[in-house]
Amino acid sequence: MIQVIRSHLQRKRIRYLLVWLAVTGGVFSLAGLVWAEPGSVTETAVLSPSAADSFLVQQAVQQDATAQADDEACLLCHEDTDAVIMFDSGESFAARVDTAVLAHSAHGDDAAEPLNCTGCHDVNAYQYPHEPIETADYRTYQLERASSCENCHATPHLTSHPGLESDTAVGCTDCHGSHDVLTVDQIRTGETTSKCVACHTDVGVPFTDGSQLTDMIQAGLFATYYETTDYCLACHSQPNLELSFPDGSVISATIDENGFHDSVHRMVDDGEPLECAGCHEGKTFPHQPVAAANAREYSLEMVSVCADCHAEKVHADAEDVHTLALAEGTLEAAVCTDCHGAHSIPIPNQPRRRISQTCEKCHSTIYSEYAESVHGEALLIDSNEDVPTCIDCHGVHTIGDPTTALFRVRSPELCAGCHADTNLMAKYEISTEVFETYVADFHGTTVELFEHEDPNVETNKAVCYDCHGVHNIKAPDDPQAGIKANLLETCQQCHPDANENFPASWTSHFQPSLEHNPLVYLVNLFYQIVIPATVGLFAFLVLTDVYRRVRMRVRK
Repeated sequence: MIQVIRSHLQRKRIRYLLVWLAVTGGVFSLAGLVWAEPGSVTETAVLSPSAADSFLVQQAVQQDATAQADDEACLLCHEDTDAVIMFDSGESFAARVDTAVLAHSAHGDDAAEPLNCTGCHDVNAYQYPHEPIETADYRTYQLERASSCENCHATPHLTSHPGLESDTAVGCTDCHGSHDVLTVDQIRTGETTSKCVACHTDVGVPFTDGSQLTDMIQAGLFATYYETTDYCLACHSQPNLELSFPDGSVISATIDENGFHDSVHRMVDDGEPLECAGCHEGKTFPHQPVAAANAREYSLEMVSVCADCHAEKVHADAEDVHTLALAEGTLEAAVCTDCHGAHSIPIPNQPRRRISQTCEKCHSTIYSEYAESVHGEALLIDSNEDVPTCIDCHGVHTIGDPTTALFRVRSPELCAGCHADTNLMAKYEISTEVFETYVADFHGTTVELFEHEDPNVETNKAVCYDCHGVHNIKAPDDPQAGIKANLLETCQQCHPDANENFPASWTSHFQPSLEHNPLVYLVNLFYQIVIPATVGLFAFLVLTDVYRRVRMRVRK
């Protein structure tokens, strides 16, 4: 403050000196006019409304055009004046400069590197009278002056705002001011909120909370480029942000920062992580209203964004049940974001239980059955990743209709994918001959025949899930299993007249052995011995008889 006062006193002394010089010069000038020859005066100066003051200033400040201007010359007028600058549009603004504010600004005397008036204004602008302002209106003048900032600040940092060439341009002085330019420390406080709300009056952010806005402003102001993730998250990490639609539906616009940074789009092995602008192109702030009528329509529109990178996945599912349902008008049918998420996209199969939990979002009843099945319990409770999940049977992006004859007739092959795997089944002491034993019996043989002839023709012969269940498959020793003690009821689903002896005719999926079905094994063993022995014996008898007959003929 002392420095400002001292500077003010110095300027007053200089002003008195210049006034004295101006008066003296005026006297001599008038004397020259008196003794001048007639006709020697060819032009009369037109002074401003305050003729005396303007005359004095003209005499005091008039300098050579190449001279280095000093702030003192400018402030002799602009520090204490009621003058206004007029535009053709009828607009005006005060020509007065508050020297105290200027001194404390980022460019003022208190700054590490003070800036002279001509650092921003034209180097000849200190000459008086000033050149007329040719700008038609005040706004255009503001933007023209803002362009001078680029002389020092080459790259604007708030590039999400429309540039100076735009019809809705935002200039440097709109945020920073002109003579009252805030320092960096001042910008980092909540006091800058008033600068923002001067324009942003209705964007869904509670402007009354200055501390909340400060976080947004900081990330936005100091982002290296407006399409970076940090810039977007400055707002979208704030709680309780919502995007509303004409029908009254809303979706959350708040992004979980941790979830987003841990998503697959940020964890890349090579190249750059995906930024927000990779999916949301051309976004500026304030955002333009969305065209979608409701939240679901908006989600469906965003599917095209996924296709930009994942075209082979998005377009591979033309016959997928979800895609077909969507084409038929079922708007609730699952799309990319319903399964994978939008911003917090985890690796879909890590951990493996996440696959089934994803399907649960729509298929909760089926998931409940699966969770209590032998497969579901092993996966969800024991974290056994050997067991099948939904996609192992149904697929991922090419999910067929499980109610068709084709799916039914080929379902045994799905089961065989795991149950015919010798190494996998050996870990759990499960027969690896499930498929072979099924195909060998009446049910399997018939189903194989149907598949060979026409897989799209419905068959009423039992497939695996008719006996074992679909999603509610139980372990063989489970009291609720469809086999063992409940086998008769299972058989009666297709054979209503079956009696208690009926299930005993089925030898299960094990090949007969001393451990499994020993009686059948012994009978089979008996026939395996007796039949070859009998055939061999009769062959021996026939051969010996032939030999005997041949010898008898030779002797004769």
